[in-house]
Amino acid sequence: IQSQVLNLLAELREEKGLTYLFISHNLDVVGYFSDRVAVMYLGTVVEMGPVEQVFKKPQHPYTVALLSAVPKIEAHDVKDRLILAGEIPSPINPPSGCRFRTRCWLREQLGNPDRCTTEEPKLAASPRSPDVSVACHFPLENGLASTTAKGRQAIKVKTKAASTKAVPKSAPKGRTTKKRSARA
Repeated sequence: IQSQVLNLLAELREEKGLTYLFISHNLDVVGYFSDRVAVMYLGTVVEMGPVEQVFKKPQHPYTVALLSAVPKIEAHDVKDRLILAGEIPSPINPPSGCRFRTRCWLREQLGNPDRCTTEEPKLAASPRSPDVSVACHFPLENGLASTTAKGRQAIKVKTKAASTKAVPKSAPKGRTTKKRSARA
């Protein structure tokens, strides 16, 4: 029945020139039905842009985790699921700074930067993809690499090495000074 409803919506979209705001947790449907996507965490948009770019080269660590949970049948598309540590924070009383920081798989590798705790990242155009906006102080350079466990490990190692180089000698160890016309 879901496919029949989606096909009917697609037909109406084409016939009537409609635009939809489609809200779903089913990322396969979002990918099929949408041109653009906005990924939200605790009620805040963390990444937004064309579906093809956001789904293939995610730049926000939450988008990476969300996409890793989508099961794939094709052998070449197999992704290792990223299990986030910690509890989901309360949306009524969200954490200070970045709302995702308490579960971010990359934050530790960055030396747990104070900026993530004190400053809420603003949704802004990505320097890597002007059509994508991302709300992260440290958006991923190569989102494609983040879609596999091996790629994420390489990102962690590279990030940890870069943050270690940035640590002043007097600082304590580990510290560092985002053809269908529907819309989702």
